[in-house]
Amino acid sequence: MTEARLQRRIPYLDILRVVACLLVILIHTPIRQYDTYYNEPSLAGAIYTVLVAVNCNLFFMITGALLLPVTMPGKRFVKRRTRVVFFPLLTWTVIYLLEHALLLHNFTPRLLTSVLFHPVEGLLWYVYVLLVIYVTLPLVSKCIAAIGKRGVEMLLVLWVLSSFIPYQHGVFIEASQYSHNMFGAFASYYGYVLLGYYLHHYGLPAFSSGNHLKWALLLCFGIVVMPMFEFMVQGHFGITWQQHIDTITTDVSINNIAMATLIYVAIRHFAPAHYDSKLHPSASAWWPTLSVCTFGIYLSQMFVLRQVVWPLTPWLAQAHWVIDCLVSAVLAFAVCFILVVLVRRLPFHKFITGK
Repeated sequence: MTEARLQRRIPYLDILRVVACLLVILIHTPIRQYDTYYNEPSLAGAIYTVLVAVNCNLFFMITGALLLPVTMPGKRFVKRRTRVVFFPLLTWTVIYLLEHALLLHNFTPRLLTSVLFHPVEGLLWYVYVLLVIYVTLPLVSKCIAAIGKRGVEMLLVLWVLSSFIPYQHGVFIEASQYSHNMFGAFASYYGYVLLGYYLHHYGLPAFSSGNHLKWALLLCFGIVVMPMFEFMVQGHFGITWQQHIDTITTDVSINNIAMATLIYVAIRHFAPAHYDSKLHPSASAWWPTLSVCTFGIYLSQMFVLRQVVWPLTPWLAQAHWVIDCLVSAVLAFAVCFILVVLVRRLPFHKFITGK
């Protein structure tokens, strides 16, 4: 990467993108021991879920930080951004269809006909949502300009308040009702886009002196207290372990919002303001390279897990599932990175791994 391109990059967003990509893999590695992970109550399972469930939400925050406000004409913006992700999505849809048909032997005609509305492979949902966000981002940008900073703060407050609703599916509402409440889809992933935009441009609002401690307590409430409430209080209302896990992993939950905010602010605080090839040559070389490869790593991870990592490490399946998850995730990330680096040498790599 040339020095000019390097200086245009934002180090903390590169680091955040790599962390998000690794968290996505970590949320998928328990699939090998799915029954153990989801059905057997475990303190380790609860902690693991709280730590990794945020994953893709960090990507949406990066989108808001980088692309809002939209400064180019809307038509040009939509064409440029959708082209970056559409062709890799098409390529990997075909790859996963072939995998299901030839290797997993679970292909059905419905799997093919549903691709316009539902991804053939679960992890591709993020790209589907991202396409919609790209198409609507110019309009959202105009709305942000109209309502200003205070308006964005009001939207974020309402969004955060709505995130408490999933945790009430035992005490105040029936377990089957929480996903159909009036705020159930409020802002949804756009909340993370706005949160990323707000934190990038304004940072955390200051309460006054000692604001760091107050924010730490608030984030601790979301990350620790609410999950404890879910497992210890909601557990008295006939809610299964699976439902507890689903509540915590719900994308718009106070746990995920607090965890996303903590990770974002912490990485931004400790990351350098810009790359310095002379002072930190390793960081200047590796973080941008890893960051550029994350989209390809994300798209290929399940194929690599199923066809490379898990078949080559059957002994890991006999270990505790936490060990299995951590080792499998590191191996998958490394294999995917090597694969993406090799593919990026091809002239048509943009159709496979994006730009």
